[in-house]
Amino acid sequence: MSYVALATRQFEALTDFYGKTLGFTVLKRWDRPNGRGCVFDLNGLKLEILDAAREKAALELGPVGDRIHLVIEVADVDAAHRALAIHAPPPITTSWGSRTFSLRDPDGTAVCYLQWVAG
Repeated sequence: MSYVALATRQFEALTDFYGKTLGFTVLKRWDRPNGRGCVFDLNGLKLEILDAAREKAALELGPVGDRIHLVIEVADVDAAHRALAIHAPPPITTSWGSRTFSLRDPDGTAVCYLQWVAG
């Protein structure tokens, strides 16, 4: 997979969330009359945020639901949790060999931090 693209009507809120709140690096930004976007590096996964209202043909957006989860693998999930600028549920150890915690972005997309603890 090269990248995931999320279209939103809350462009500023989403770009602030991934950039300022979660602290991910911006790789690229653009702002044109017919399109605005931003690409972040989520520990190797590229995430493109698109302003749905600025697209040449405005994008129809249905509910996010729980079909999409952005999973961010980290070496130390507890350190990642402590470094967050917002409240998130504490990490838990799963029965399938990981430690993980999840939160939601302003559009409701699940963002899961995951550390593998068993081989």
